[in-house]
Amino acid sequence: MSGIIEGKIVYWDRINTRHMRQRPLTNRLRSLGIVIVALFVTGIAGGEIPAFAQSPAVLATLPNGLRIVTAPSHAVGLVAIDAWMRAGATRQPIGHFGVAHYLEHVLFKGTPTRPNEEQIDGAIENLGGSFNAATSFDWAHFYVVVPSENFAAALAVIGDVLQHASITDKSVQSERPIILSEVARGIDNPDEVMNAQIRAMVYGPKHPYGVPVTGVPQDVQTITRDQVAAFYKTFYAPNNMTLVVTGDIAPEQVQKEAQSVFGGWAKSMTLDPPDPPALPQLTSIHRTILRRSASSSSMMIAFGAPSVADKPDAWVMDVLLTLLGQGANNRLTRTLRDQQKIVDSISADYLTQQHEGILTVTASFPTGNPDAVEKAIVDQIQNLRDEVVSAWELDAAKQSLMASYLFDVQTDSGRADALGFYDMIDTYQYDVDYIAHFETVTGEDLRRAAVKYLTPDKYNIVTIIPFTDPSSAQAPSATAASKTASY
Repeated sequence: MSGIIEGKIVYWDRINTRHMRQRPLTNRLRSLGIVIVALFVTGIAGGEIPAFAQSPAVLATLPNGLRIVTAPSHAVGLVAIDAWMRAGATRQPIGHFGVAHYLEHVLFKGTPTRPNEEQIDGAIENLGGSFNAATSFDWAHFYVVVPSENFAAALAVIGDVLQHASITDKSVQSERPIILSEVARGIDNPDEVMNAQIRAMVYGPKHPYGVPVTGVPQDVQTITRDQVAAFYKTFYAPNNMTLVVTGDIAPEQVQKEAQSVFGGWAKSMTLDPPDPPALPQLTSIHRTILRRSASSSSMMIAFGAPSVADKPDAWVMDVLLTLLGQGANNRLTRTLRDQQKIVDSISADYLTQQHEGILTVTASFPTGNPDAVEKAIVDQIQNLRDEVVSAWELDAAKQSLMASYLFDVQTDSGRADALGFYDMIDTYQYDVDYIAHFETVTGEDLRRAAVKYLTPDKYNIVTIIPFTDPSSAQAPSATAASKTASY
């Protein structure tokens, strides 16, 4: 499901934000504190869904194709403005990986009427908000929260940035070391290293999901001003955008102001990139072993997973994921950490995407026992394929998923994030119907999805082994299905 993140909430899609913070976006799934989850579950156990999760969303479309989704909520005098562009990494030309994220940085450097970053940020800060952005595989978005009386003024600033960015060679060059620093931090993070390696193994070098959103150092070093400007001119267009506004405001006012700010923006005629290449079909287990200086070992296993178009599999997988490795009483934590005590931490993640996805299981564990950890994870996968889960366990997973979802959408910004995320990869209606969808999932649905996607003898696996681990010396040499590296 979702990042988000990566609405989506997740495995923290390594969504890259302007102010260097990771915005959760995946499946609406977050490892919430037990106390927080308990509070939400207690509140919804009687079947009552809070009003903020039921408020209607209204769609309007301007003549130039810009979609406007408004979800009013008048609990507090705030408005969240979230502009979403179908301009993520999937839109990048081959050889220009990283340009979508690069543009996100450069957009804030100035416009003809606000010639520097300080004037753009200052304009929003004077309205009581702050400007932020994120880029992922299927989208980029730009968001602020301001007092409702400042909605029109804030929307004008956002409109100026999106339509009139001054993309100069100076601004491209000034952002290069900042972006390279982001890339370097990812290389230093074991989880991000495993995630990047897994995606490379699953998708390959020519699929946009197979390369980090930020690009790699050699990509970032060679991106030019003309490449950034061309991406901006092609994909930043009204018919490629959804404006989501939630909070203390009426749809009519949003539509009026949006027409004023964006109505004169000309649509683009060249928006749809070619479909990415088909994924290679696994016939066995493919391994990569990475050796590094560390005090413990780590492992990430990736199985196939549905795209957002695979309905109902996409929301079935959200429930399955919660039961397996996200809920407060999930199987992986309960069995491998609490009972067998062979891992220090373990979780599962799945980001709903426009194209085929992956479900990953990530574990951290003491040195010396990677084989035992891998076998224990695969055993849990096999159990999901062999047996229909009990009614109580299914209900507990749904309650935990419900709690996570409600936690995310209780704020105006959270609701805007959810609606916009799904409008990028499907439609906003996916979010509107989200609770109704997963409430219908049965135990047999979970078993069917496990059989279809989670294959115990066909998966990709990356293991990080410290140099001091005795098993490091016995790591297999590189082959077509198994390779090792030191870093």
